[in-house]
Amino acid sequence: MNKMKENGMEKELEQETGKTAPGMGGRYPLNETEQALLKATEEELGHPLEEMAKNPGYNWCFACGEDNPIGLHLHFFRLEDGCLAFFTPGKEHQSYNGRMHGGLITVLLDEVMGNYLFMTEGKPAYTARIDLRFRNPVEIGSTIRCIGRIASRRGRLVMMEGKILNPDGTVAAEANARMMIGE
Repeated sequence: MNKMKENGMEKELEQETGKTAPGMGGRYPLNETEQALLKATEEELGHPLEEMAKNPGYNWCFACGEDNPIGLHLHFFRLEDGCLAFFTPGKEHQSYNGRMHGGLITVLLDEVMGNYLFMTEGKPAYTARIDLRFRNPVEIGSTIRCIGRIASRRGRLVMMEGKILNPDGTVAAEANARMMIGE
């Protein structure tokens, strides 16, 4: 029996984030709010969004790995020129009371940009530089949209843009990154 199940954190995780913990189906599906946002996004775009397949060789990835019990368990959806993910931070993701930790916001931006390249190129994309601007807080329990897009490209060096949008559409954080695609 894993520690999460032994100490009751499994049930608390499900209640806080709406996600199913290991041992309760083995997957971390989108919660109801994330599903509703996905549906609204699809209606706005006029077509269903394809979930980008996860690479089974990276199941312990902190951001998207299915086997990582403390990971973020992101799902990525293909946009015309990038990708989209949803995330609902729980109290375990906070810094100051009620606010998501800036370091984890940075992880979301880095992942939505780098993982998009990994999924489309089939090779890891390494962050060479990331410039970040925090604009508004992310409230614990709110569902945010994470968007990554290619801005430009020179060979293996790809300039990416990322945004975190609060539920009301305001920009919580944005980033520009230079990412090098592995050989």
